[in-house]
Amino acid sequence: MSDVREEMSEQTTGRITVDPDVLLTIVRFTALQEPGVARLSSRRPRLGKHAWHGKRARTRGLAIHVAEGRVSVEIHVVADGTVNAHVLGERLQEHIADALNEMVGMPVDRVKVVIDDVERRQRSARS
Repeated sequence: MSDVREEMSEQTTGRITVDPDVLLTIVRFTALQEPGVARLSSRRPRLGKHAWHGKRARTRGLAIHVAEGRVSVEIHVVADGTVNAHVLGERLQEHIADALNEMVGMPVDRVKVVIDDVERRQRSARS
């Protein structure tokens, strides 16, 4: 009986494909949940020279490139001014890579974070 189980686990049941737009959604939600991020930038990232092959997806503030089963991300955010920009960038890199790995099991080559602007917070009426 154990021989049958081993054979079954080795058989391929098909191919799993994750659309790059799904990856965009995962990255967008992850970034917007990060304290210190006001919103994604309206800037459209350019896909770099490395993106000549593989699958790509791009929207305002975000670009994804998938090649050889690995993901590269470029994200442009507007910070809210409550968190150190360097710390915010590092947290975004870590959390985005973790989210992609956990949710779709894809290794991440790089997460490039660009902080395009900082929004001033509105002061309360008492200030």
